[in-house]
Amino acid sequence: MITIIKIIFAFIIFRYVLKLLSPFLLKYFLKRVEKKMQNNFNNFQRDHAKRGGPKKKKINKDDVGEYIDFEEVE
Repeated sequence: MITIIKIIFAFIIFRYVLKLLSPFLLKYFLKRVEKKMQNNFNNFQRDHAKRGGPKKKKINKDDVGEYIDFEEVE
């Protein structure tokens, strides 16, 4: 019986401590994610600037295929 009371008491204390620490933990993890995203964005911009931006492909209008007229089925 004492063991069950100790387990319940430990669980209640753990929940209380977790409630107190959760804002700090959340802030820490969000800052880490923000830093990683900022780093990835800066790397992408640097790589994109080195390549000279996106190149537009010329569309050859002569080679678009043949026209197929479909009939409606009733």
